[in-house]
Formats: sequence, structure tokens, C-alpha cells
Amino acid sequence: MAKKARQAKTDNKAVLSEASQHDLVNVVEDFDCSTQNVAYNRDFKKWRGQKDNPYAFRFKANRREKVFNDSRGFEVSSQSDEEKRIVGRIMYVLGIAVLLYVVIDTIIGKLFAVALGAIGCDVHMSIFSSALYGDVSAVVGTILFVSTLELLVPVIYIQLKLKTPARVGFMSKVNSSAEIINAVGLTFIACTLVCLPTAYSSDTKEIFAYFRTADTDVYKWGQSEFVFYTVFSIVILPIITELFVHGPIFAALRQFGDPFALIVTTCTSCLLIRDIGELPAALILSMLAGVTMLRSGTIMSAFIVSVTYRMYVFALIMFEGSTSANMLLRRNMFMLITLAAGIVISGGIYIARKIMHRKRRYIAVYQSEATPARLLLTAARTFPFTAVALICIAGIIIRAVFW
Repeated sequence: MAKKARQAKTDNKAVLSEASQHDLVNVVEDFDCSTQNVAYNRDFKKWRGQKDNPYAFRFKANRREKVFNDSRGFEVSSQSDEEKRIVGRIMYVLGIAVLLYVVIDTIIGKLFAVALGAIGCDVHMSIFSSALYGDVSAVVGTILFVSTLELLVPVIYIQLKLKTPARVGFMSKVNSSAEIINAVGLTFIACTLVCLPTAYSSDTKEIFAYFRTADTDVYKWGQSEFVFYTVFSIVILPIITELFVHGPIFAALRQFGDPFALIVTTCTSCLLIRDIGELPAALILSMLAGVTMLRSGTIMSAFIVSVTYRMYVFALIMFEGSTSANMLLRRNMFMLITLAAGIVISGGIYIARKIMHRKRRYIAVYQSEATPARLLLTAARTFPFTAVALICIAGIIIRAVFW
């Protein structure tokens, strides 16, 4: 009897211990980011555990503990309130970053061109259209400099505010080489799908259409200017954009789960576009860049997605700008071969994983007290992100209507 009593007492303690553990909440330790490597997880949790880090979500409480408030009685610590507070802080940083992009693009860039003209450089700006004119090389150099500045400054600002470790802010450890190859295949498929409407539209296309975002008279450019601008727009610009969207801000947002971070950063990518026709591509390609980055473990996958898309678009423009009689046949063959290559690459990797019975989670999910929609609504309503988003949307609509 005594032995049974001791056993029952031990079982009761185990049950109570398990129940007490269930009541303990520690969002840093409970968050499962095993989708990444050990070094990343260590640095990520260390960054979140810093006491002086205002952007770290590190709620810790015991659900059974209550605090007495004179006006409201006994209260339980609210995890959702802490979520809103930290989400608001991170979105404030993102809002300021996007605002910097808008201000440099619309104001500082123009003032820089005026200042160059004032000191004797052959760069001038039209008052009515804000277009640059003057020495072709100087104009192209100005455009490239301002385009770099408007993206690089927000990246530096975000990193200075969030202070994420290098491997956390800019994921660099390759967890799966196959997923990097898979990123190429998926991008080929996505590029074909998003480019189908424009490829088969009735609009007349020419090579100069690719350079329409450059606010200047591209018909006066020489070969060197076209080469410099093409290399910049295909390689440099997409990489800096990915550092902005899928860099430190993505790491801070994924404290609330990878789906939350993917949605917010994808919406941010859409705000950075200038042509409303690019909206579907920005939506699909940005989401794909984020997912492939998580699957491979490195931001290099996001670079590959963006650069590949720019190369694909440029290739289509080259085909469509040709005066050859079999232009349509060559372009259609290019799109068909690219689509087939993407299906073979991604399909082959998928089948190989099935045969080898390799199953792995790639998306870290956070269980919030609030619904995902409410958490996203909190992010969207944060000042100044809401105001800047409305400004960007208005700019896209104005360009679509009047340009």
C-alpha cells in the first residue's frame, strides 16, 4: 500500500509539473526556427534575448499568475499586447525606410541633379517633366547614383536601427544547395507565367521600352550608356532591392512567423514598383524570393530569383525588338524552352526528394493569441507605414494614368 501511495504521489507531481510547464510562456525559447542552421538560431535567439533591444519580441509569463490592478481587478499578462507593441516598432522602422526611398527618389534625387548643374556639370532637369538632360554619360551616372542611393540608404537605416547580427540580417549559410537550383527552376516557371499577358498583348514593343524607367531621353544614349544601365538594372539594382526587402527587416518580422514576414515584405516590394504593369510580377517574384531564401537558408536565392527575372524580361524585349520575320517563333520557342527547363529542374528535385523520403520543414510558424489577419491589420495601421503606403499607391496610379 505504501509503495502504491508513493507511486501515486510521484504521478501526481509529474502531472502537476507537466501542467505548470504548459502554463509557462517564453516566446523566444518556444519559437521553433529549426528550419535554419544552428549558428543562425543561436544568433537569432541571442539578438532577441538582449535586454536593450526594443525590437525583440521576448514575452515571458506564467498563465496562472495574475496581477492586481486597482481599477480593473486581477489581470493576466497579455501576449497580444506585447505583440502589437513590437510589431508597431518594427513597422515604424519599415515605414521610415520606405519614406526615405520615396523622398530620395522624388526630391533629393532631383535636388542632386540641380546641384550638379549649379557646380558646372552638364546635367540639367526639366521643370515641367522632371526629366534629366545634358551630357549623356553624366546623366546616366546621375541616374545610377540616385537609384543606388534610394535603396542603399534605407538598408543602412534599417540595419542601424535593428542591429541584427550579420548572419541573421543577411542569411548566408547554405542549408540546401538543391534549393538554390530549385529557385532557378521555379523562377523560370514564374517568369513565363507573369510575362504571358505582356508577351501576347497587341502593344508595340521596342528595345527602348526596357529603359522607360530612366527619366531621360534614352534615344540619345550610346552603346556604353546602354551597357552600363543594362548591367546595373539587371544585376546591381535587384540585389540591393533584396537586401532592403529580405534583409534585416525580414529577420525582425519573422519573430511572428515566416508567413507574416513573407506577406509584409511582399507588400513592401509592391510599393517600390513604378509601373502598375509590374505589380503581378512584383507580387509573385517577391514571395518566391522569400520562400526560396527560407528553403535554401541563404539570401543568395533571393538574388537569383530577382536577377533571373530581370534577365528574362530583357531577353523578351530583345526578341520583340527584332525586325526578323521569325521573331514571334523565336520568342515563343524561348518562352517554351524556359518553361520546360523550369518544370524539369523543379520537378526533378521534387521527385528526387520523394524517392529519397526526405521531409523537412522550411517555414517557421508562430502561434499567436491574435488571428493572423488581426496581426497583419496591426502592421498595416502603424504610422508612418500606412501614410507612406498610400503615397506609394497614389504615385503608381498617377504614373499609370498620366504617363
